[in-house]
Amino acid sequence: MGAVLSRDRGRIALSVLMVAAVTAGEVALPFVIGRALDGFLAGSSRWLVVLAAIGLSTMLIGTTRRVHDVRLYSRIYERVGSAALAQDAGLSASTARLNLLREVVDFLEYSVPDLVAGLIAFLGTLVFLARLSLPVFAAALVMAAVTVVVYAASTGRTLRFNREYNDEYERQVDVLRRRDLALATSHIGLLNRWNIRLSDVDSVNVAVSLSLTAALQVFAIVSAVRGGLDHRVVLAVVLYVFDFAWAASMLPSSWQQYLRLRDIMGRLRGPEAPA
Repeated sequence: MGAVLSRDRGRIALSVLMVAAVTAGEVALPFVIGRALDGFLAGSSRWLVVLAAIGLSTMLIGTTRRVHDVRLYSRIYERVGSAALAQDAGLSASTARLNLLREVVDFLEYSVPDLVAGLIAFLGTLVFLARLSLPVFAAALVMAAVTVVVYAASTGRTLRFNREYNDEYERQVDVLRRRDLALATSHIGLLNRWNIRLSDVDSVNVAVSLSLTAALQVFAIVSAVRGGLDHRVVLAVVLYVFDFAWAASMLPSSWQQYLRLRDIMGRLRGPEAPA
């Protein structure tokens, strides 16, 4: 898999760079909007031009990336799919792995750009919050630290549940080929059981993350107003807190997908005995 992807590392890097450029522009928007308002009230249109340029640039780069990515990852899926089918595995495992491989390519095409955007937004908003309001910046750091601890604590269970789910999923073709209703019902029940357990773990983690996000948003408004900040600065702080909350919620979701990808990649990496 890694060898196949290395053939397109330049195009993948280009995709990541385009994501980074779009996200950097979006992170800068609240700051530029504030400057544009101040400048326009003072009779200057310079920052309005900058604002329009950022909007147009992010639109063009984002559209170019989507056109580029769909062609890139379709080609990658074709190559790695052929490589996976060439492994010495049984029909059931091969069929399941081809479907799982689609998840890997989808992760690269959709989740990696989201992850890059989330990381840049996360770091970028922290930089601007540190400049605008140190108390809100400190609260954002605390929220991030607690979120990391919560997700780290559930990593082991998530890996185990993904492994059990994928083990059962690889049996699917064999189960259906036997045309045994009881066996098929049991197979579906096992898939549902592991899927429910994965969802339950994620639901608890998301609940904690959203609770921290709501607390941070309330604290940001109260702290900024009580700190006597200019109303435009208060608006910028609130906008950046919402951006930070979006980024903070994006990263744990990407982490969960990465954990699932780890198990899938392990299955694609080496051949197993025929089923």
